[in-house]
Amino acid sequence: MLNLDAIYHTTMQSVPYSYAVIENLLPKAASLELAASFPQEQFCLSIGEGYGYLWSEMLASNEDIALIYKFCDRASPELSARWRDRITQGRLSSNLGNLSSIWRQVIEEMWTPAYRQALTQMSGVELKDCAMVIGFRRYNLGHCHRPHTDEPSKALTHLLFFNEQWSMDWGGCLRILLDEKPESVFQDIAPLGQFSAVIVRSDNSWHMVTPVASTALQCRLALRITFFHNLDVGA
Repeated sequence: MLNLDAIYHTTMQSVPYSYAVIENLLPKAASLELAASFPQEQFCLSIGEGYGYLWSEMLASNEDIALIYKFCDRASPELSARWRDRITQGRLSSNLGNLSSIWRQVIEEMWTPAYRQALTQMSGVELKDCAMVIGFRRYNLGHCHRPHTDEPSKALTHLLFFNEQWSMDWGGCLRILLDEKPESVFQDIAPLGQFSAVIVRSDNSWHMVTPVASTALQCRLALRITFFHNLDVGA
């Protein structure tokens, strides 16, 4: 189902940092079906200074969970305990049983070496030994995510969007920033189903999700795939 050629044929941007916008990674019909069966339950509200959004339980293949355990052996006691607790409590799991069949198919394709290799070749970031963690994100009215650069443990993040229609004045855009200021706009990417975005983590990879306006007629739907190159630093 994943159109890996769309990744291979996308050129990474180098300004203001390494990022890319991939078009048509999924067939339109599949994107619509995925949006229609986007999970609605088991979401938690993540809130803090300048951000707030809903996140689901995290998913990882059995191989990646084993790799996370390996990373935990080298991580700080606090960080190791956090990841081990996520696995023990089922917050990080390889169980896809609660998802629709089309969601299971997409995620199982993401767990193959072919997907990882396509992102590696496009980005220039070796992902073979990274642990990949997948999570659903839903932004309701007023939700946002402040300017940030991601934790140092993250090597690369791939964001897929699932809104069939989206007006730019609804907010909810992935904003590529020139620096830490929310008004330093380089590019706004609407959360439309034909787009996905890749961000290579660096000290200047500033980005945010602009606040979803009260006039928005939909929730912002996204899938976040994160590759961790280690768990020694960050959360």
